Amino acid sequence: MKPMTIALTLAAALALANVSIGHARLVASSPAGGARVTDAPNILTLTFDEEVKLAKLTLTRDGMPVTVNVATSAPGAKTVTVPVTPLAAGSYELKWTALSTDEGHVTKGTVTFIVLGATTAH
Repeated sequence: MKPMTIALTLAAALALANVSIGHARLVASSPAGGARVTDAPNILTLTFDEEVKLAKLTLTRDGMPVTVNVATSAPGAKTVTVPVTPLAAGSYELKWTALSTDEGHVTKGTVTFIVLGATTAH
């Protein structure tokens, strides 16, 4: 391999490595991705490997929007909690966008889960 080719390959590898540095990664959620829960949660939790500020969060049940109140002005944290009214039975998709508080890099993801039964308030 020619020295110029080696240098270009090394430069490309370093550039790609820098792209992933600073992006927060989701390490856990509650409900967990793919979970089938019997009781509907009243709090959704996302846990990241570094502090983030939640920029956007949407929740759908069987493709229809579910109202959630997201505090996008909250300070950065590794764990983000979002209260929800008890959720009806169905398939849920939670889409989120977060900003790393260190570098401001945008990270997006989706967590899906199924609520098998609804919790009733007493």
